[in-house]
Amino acid sequence: MGHADFFGLSSVEAPVCRYLDLDDDAGPGAEDILSAEERERAGRFQFEDDRRHYVAAHAALRRALAAHTGERAETLRFTHSAFGKPSLLGRHRVRFSLSHSRALGFYAIGGRGPLGVDVEQLRTVPDALELAERHFTRTEFEALAALPALERHRAFLTCWTRKEACLKAIGLGLIVPPECFEVGLESDCRSVEVPVAGRILWIALQPAPYRSDSVGALAEWRQTHVHASVPSTAMEMCL
Repeated sequence: MGHADFFGLSSVEAPVCRYLDLDDDAGPGAEDILSAEERERAGRFQFEDDRRHYVAAHAALRRALAAHTGERAETLRFTHSAFGKPSLLGRHRVRFSLSHSRALGFYAIGGRGPLGVDVEQLRTVPDALELAERHFTRTEFEALAALPALERHRAFLTCWTRKEACLKAIGLGLIVPPECFEVGLESDCRSVEVPVAGRILWIALQPAPYRSDSVGALAEWRQTHVHASVPSTAMEMCL
């Protein structure tokens, strides 16, 4: 049995998992519970809708983490890794991730491995093939190109959110090019191999709960191994 089979197909541990309507979910006093740093960042948005959605998303995450930990939302303190991945100060076993796309937000909270989530509202992506050629594996790009034009937008966004969720789980930013690992165009459950600095990171990946107006993914970093089992085309390109 290979490592990918060992984890099973639905092994992301995220018992708290919720979509947010960022036009309605802010609630009274949302900005008051944010940190000074969060308020400063919100103030840098050029458009009011973007600022409001940022405030609503981060306030909702604080309230969810407060309910999860028993602390007050406004007193929660965050720290960030060298690559910007946030964690709760003094609560290293509390794992979480947040994503938002326009007025739609999505977060997950767990207690096992580092989590990553990503969500995208469904929309037309005119340059889907060009982006896929640069950021998808060869297999993923060829599969996307083979689809009828009307089906490419959803497939592109599905693959994109799956890659983003994996990258957010491992929290290494642009060190890991998205074309170096395979996630596929379908909203399936799988274990993903991500090559990083001579090691293979094993990530459990699954779709977000179904919505007709969006696609999303959850990922959890489960283990690290020194060697790949069988090098894939994507790995050979990037190792």
